[in-house]
This record gives sequence, structure tokens and C-alpha cells, in this order.
Amino acid sequence: MKKLLTLFVGVVSVATFAPYAAFATGKVITIGTEVTGSLVPWRGMGYEMRFQCLWFQRDINYAGYINRVDFKYSSGSTSGAFNNCRVWLCHTTKTVLEPTFYNNYAGKTPVQVLDTVSLELRGTEWIDVGISPGKFNYDNRDNLLMEIRWRGDSGHDIYCKIYSAAGGRCYAFRDDAATGTVYAEGQYIRLHIGTMAGLEPTSLGRVRALFR
Repeated sequence: MKKLLTLFVGVVSVATFAPYAAFATGKVITIGTEVTGSLVPWRGMGYEMRFQCLWFQRDINYAGYINRVDFKYSSGSTSGAFNNCRVWLCHTTKTVLEPTFYNNYAGKTPVQVLDTVSLELRGTEWIDVGISPGKFNYDNRDNLLMEIRWRGDSGHDIYCKIYSAAGGRCYAFRDDAATGTVYAEGQYIRLHIGTMAGLEPTSLGRVRALFR
């Protein structure tokens, strides 16, 4: 029994004190039917950007950590850098965006999933926006809001696919703008949603207590 306990504690200690395992992708969800391309939010010709887009729960219909967001390349440059880039994801009860950016949170708290001095995007198919995995846990009850803000760029426009949508996109060409213009269109995207794999940290004392 003592040897069994020692073996068990050794295995648990390795599992519980190691860093969390990688975030396993549970499902990849594509939202929208692409119709055309837009240079927003990646208008890299000396502009700034504050951008929001709304997606409906019914189009996602899967709970878990949003570990990656891909935009679909349409035309323009195949690479570009966007400086002081920050990205947030937020639950929201809004069904249609309004011009005041803050109001689109609908009382929820945005979770920052990217903060970088320079975000480099490149590709001719799906373009990974580069968010950090495991930071935003989508509840599959509310709608989903994404906000992108950047200031300064490499002078390259990247057009990405959009689709007709009632929820819409809202944007302004200033990263500190309080209001923007709402358009009845959505960002055509691909979400990688998964769950956190691995055991939560615990103490060896708690494990030993199980055998008393």
C-alpha cells in the first residue's frame, strides 16, 4: 500500500505541478457566407482603427475557450504590420451594434486577448489574428463581440471577406474614438474553440489526505 501511495503521489505531483497542458481544439466554426472583401479593420495606409463586430450565439452554438480567430483573405497586400494592436472578446446581449462603442458591451466586461507592439499578418487564405489561447471562455449563451484597436502600420492594406449581417460592424479611423459608423455586414471568420486540458494545481497534502 505504501509503494502504491508513493507511486500515485509521484504521478499526481508531476501532473499537478506541471504547467497546464495545451489547449485542445474542440471545434472549428466558420461564420457567415462570404460575399465581398473589405479593407476594414486592416486599412494599413497611415490610419488608426477602432473596430467592433458582432456574431450571434446561434451561429456559434458551442461553448469553450476561443483559442484562435481567423480572417479570410480577399485581396490587396498579402502581408502587413499593425502597431500598438490590441484585441478584446466580450459576451454581449446586443443584437444590433450601435455607434457608441462602449454601449455595445451591454454591461459585460471585455477580455483582452492580444496586446502587441506590432501584429504581423500574412497569407492568402485564412489569416490567424494571433490572439492568446485560453483567455476567453465563451459561454454559448450570449452573442459574441470582438474589438480591434491599432495605431500605426506598415502601409499595406489587407482586404478580408465579409458577409451580409443584421448585427453589423462598427468602426472609426481612430483607435481612441468613442463612436463609429455601423454597417449591416459581418466579418467572415473561423473560430477555433476548445477546452482547457490538464489538471488544476493541488497540494500533495490534499492527495495524501485521501489515503488516511
